[in-house]
Amino acid sequence: MTHAPATPLRLSCRQAEHTLRVELRGDLDRRYADLLVEAVSGALADHRRPRMVRLDCTGLTTVDPSGLSALLMVRRRTDEADVVLHLDGRPPQLERLLELTGTLSHFTTRPGTRAPQAGPGEDPARGHAALRPER
Repeated sequence: MTHAPATPLRLSCRQAEHTLRVELRGDLDRRYADLLVEAVSGALADHRRPRMVRLDCTGLTTVDPSGLSALLMVRRRTDEADVVLHLDGRPPQLERLLELTGTLSHFTTRPGTRAPQAGPGEDPARGHAALRPER
């Protein structure tokens, strides 16, 4: 069985107004997960701390358990700083990972709110647009 060669994670960070935008390209895995946590943590520690962090996940090719852990750590850090986190452009493999691990609601509700209750045939993660990150 052949594995595809690793694609190093590239982060492109830019802050405008009160929003930090981080574009992720490549593999968010055990080798590169700390880069994301460090980049967001550094921005949150800056005197110009953003009010919102938007992670553009469109370019992610792989997310392993360490990558998921990094995303959860970013969520924890943004919650502690009272900063809103959005995961934009979640690719299908990330969406599946979040659903399979039961962590999707951590990224689709704001701190201090409960996930919306689903009615018959509804998906609770997609139920309330105001709490849902943009894709």
